[in-house]
Amino acid sequence: MFVVLSDLHFSEAQSTQLGPYRFNRNLPAEAYESYFIEINQFAKANDIEKVDLILAGDILEISRSVIWLGEGQRPYINNEDVLPGSDLEATILKIMEAIKRENKVVETLELFRNIQDYFDMEVELHVILGNHDRLVNATPNTRKLFREMFGLDGFDQHIAHFLIVRDYRDNPFCLIRHGHEYDPTNFSVNAAKMEVLPTKFDEKYYQQSCLGDITTSEFGTALPWLFVKEYGEEAILQDETLMPLYKRLIEFDDVRPTTAWLSYLFSTPGVSKKETWEKIKPIFTEIVNTLSDHEQFNQTLKQSQTVSKFGRLLLMGLLKSGFFKDGIPYWIIKRMMNIVARTIKVKSMAKWAKKESLILDKDSGCKCVISGHTHFSEVSLLSAKNQEERYYINTGTWRNVIPATKNFKDFGRLKALTKVMVFLPKETDEIHPERDWGFHYMSGASFGEHRHLSFQ
Repeated sequence: MFVVLSDLHFSEAQSTQLGPYRFNRNLPAEAYESYFIEINQFAKANDIEKVDLILAGDILEISRSVIWLGEGQRPYINNEDVLPGSDLEATILKIMEAIKRENKVVETLELFRNIQDYFDMEVELHVILGNHDRLVNATPNTRKLFREMFGLDGFDQHIAHFLIVRDYRDNPFCLIRHGHEYDPTNFSVNAAKMEVLPTKFDEKYYQQSCLGDITTSEFGTALPWLFVKEYGEEAILQDETLMPLYKRLIEFDDVRPTTAWLSYLFSTPGVSKKETWEKIKPIFTEIVNTLSDHEQFNQTLKQSQTVSKFGRLLLMGLLKSGFFKDGIPYWIIKRMMNIVARTIKVKSMAKWAKKESLILDKDSGCKCVISGHTHFSEVSLLSAKNQEERYYINTGTWRNVIPATKNFKDFGRLKALTKVMVFLPKETDEIHPERDWGFHYMSGASFGEHRHLSFQ
């Protein structure tokens, strides 16, 4: 039996603290503790001898940290540019140490390091990396620290990007990825242009920075940081307009769909659209001017396969024109944010999983592909030839989600939680006689506070 979780996004909150307000986006350890108890109960009920717990990428939030900005750096760098002993390596290690010290994360990491205490059978922890923790693989020191955080063996070897779970006949039963391989905004190869996806992509593609790194940094991290620089912490804490806007900026990238970003900002309770634009305009102006002078951004945008040629030329021309050094009009921000939002599409990845070589090979024995990345949980049937069902499963996320109404005028607040447990062939009695494997998939959202189970 194996269990897959992804997109935990353990993050540091110290750098975004404002006075007494601490914006900690991490889940409490008891959420994971109660799930371990649930997994153990399922395993015991089916006489499972071993459980493999797989963390499928975006485990740590390396890209979205204000620490980058405070050091005068950005995370959109290639792994090969991070040299041992360099300032870049020091920043990555500093972010990881800050995550490690975060109060909720401290307790959660302790659970993972002592995971055997929660199970009555053998349990093994596996990890693969995603796009938000790509830089963990940059140097031996960053890899070593990551393994220490989770109590993993392996010294400083590169951490894997995919995992194949094999059945009792040693067939490749399931392929597990993070899923950014299907997303050209966050991966160096455009899967849309490939008829068959290789199980193992060239390592160099996982090391390269992509457009998604830039949008995460500039429109997720830099906005609230520049807001504090512009107005000052004391003024924000005392102003009835500035504080609600700051909270909105902190939550920016939890909004779904991403095309509702600006609408979310301009619907801040108690703040008019005119007031919002007056306060936000200098922040967007500084970001645009920074990007226009940033060679790495221009190069990445030029190579991007997710923005149309016309869109690239228009955006690059506007950025380089210098028209907006003193102030940027709203229409250009709206245009830019639309381009950014279109590159972050939250939709099914099943059509890409269907092109996996292990799925296309009818003799491979592969029954399913599991990934995360999109924060969009789903189960999709890929094929059922000769009554052999093959599925794609997306693990969703364990994060807060801010959903929008269809007209983008109103927004809610939900807690997302997706659980995926897969029984290997011959592991469970509840499976239909014509099938030799099965899975439990529980996905949903919660509203309000609730108690978790506690370990005895």
